[in-house]
Amino acid sequence: MAAKKIALFIDADNISAKFGKQIIDTLESRGEIFIRRIYGNWEKISLHGWNECILNFSLRAVQQPDFAAGKNATDMSLTIDSMDVLYGGHAEIFALVSNDSDFTPLVIRLREGGMNVIGMGNENASISFRNACNDFIGLDKIIEPITPAPPPVKSPPPKVMTQSERDKKLQQLHNILHEAAQAHGDAKGFFLLNAAGMEIKNKNLGFGVKDFGYGTLQEFMAAFPKLYEVQKSGNIVYYRCMSEEQKKRVVNDKFRPIHDVLSETAKAKGDKKGFTDLTCAGQTAHDKKFSIKDFGYSSWSKFVSDFPKLYEVKKAGSIMYYRCK
Repeated sequence: MAAKKIALFIDADNISAKFGKQIIDTLESRGEIFIRRIYGNWEKISLHGWNECILNFSLRAVQQPDFAAGKNATDMSLTIDSMDVLYGGHAEIFALVSNDSDFTPLVIRLREGGMNVIGMGNENASISFRNACNDFIGLDKIIEPITPAPPPVKSPPPKVMTQSERDKKLQQLHNILHEAAQAHGDAKGFFLLNAAGMEIKNKNLGFGVKDFGYGTLQEFMAAFPKLYEVQKSGNIVYYRCMSEEQKKRVVNDKFRPIHDVLSETAKAKGDKKGFTDLTCAGQTAHDKKFSIKDFGYSSWSKFVSDFPKLYEVKKAGSIMYYRCK
């Protein structure tokens, strides 16, 4: 019998990083954790304790800026992604790690969708959240895994990678994708995404995009919008590697809404020297119904840092400011 497919979602704002290993070990005794996502504003010093767990357990860190004081954007982002996975139809079990009662409606909706929901949290976890789950595991206690019948084949735990090893392996994947497109692409440089996946598999690297927190090769490419262009024709997906000219076009066209938001926010809220709190730009984008993540960036600070000719940045404590040059 194949191991159950588990989708793991961690609310880093409400759970300590000291439980990271316990979370992974407990869930791996129940199935295959094929989605591993953790949500928070990673610019906060209080969340830096999760960095080692993110690297060691191949968690996909989802950046969620605090658009406004007192508003938990992390909860909304986690909920939206959970529903996307539910509609994808691949998950059999959802594991939600939090103490927050705000996730109770999400648990109820997932169960209405036929999902088995495991909740994980501390002793102070909301009673409504506990009761809504099929099973709730207290992280303050030593967990005895419930394994009535261990699966015949269990995937080994993720191998711990240093940052240099991680960068080297990522570059190997990029090299294979570029070589495949160059060798087999059509007149415009497009190549079948599935065929590229087979090229990676045939190399017998011993790792793939899932080891870096990406569920599919298409998700992997979406995280690098400056390197790849993806197109669909019916159910068939193609990609090509960006030339320098195409990269400039993508910057000018794809990122135009972001540049417009930064310019508009600076004009409306800049101080006497033209500097504006970068979170204000995030709030403007939120009002316009889009997120920086829609454009392949995990945070606004990383975006403006990529355009030093357009923006000047400075920090005051934990707050980052920018102004248009």
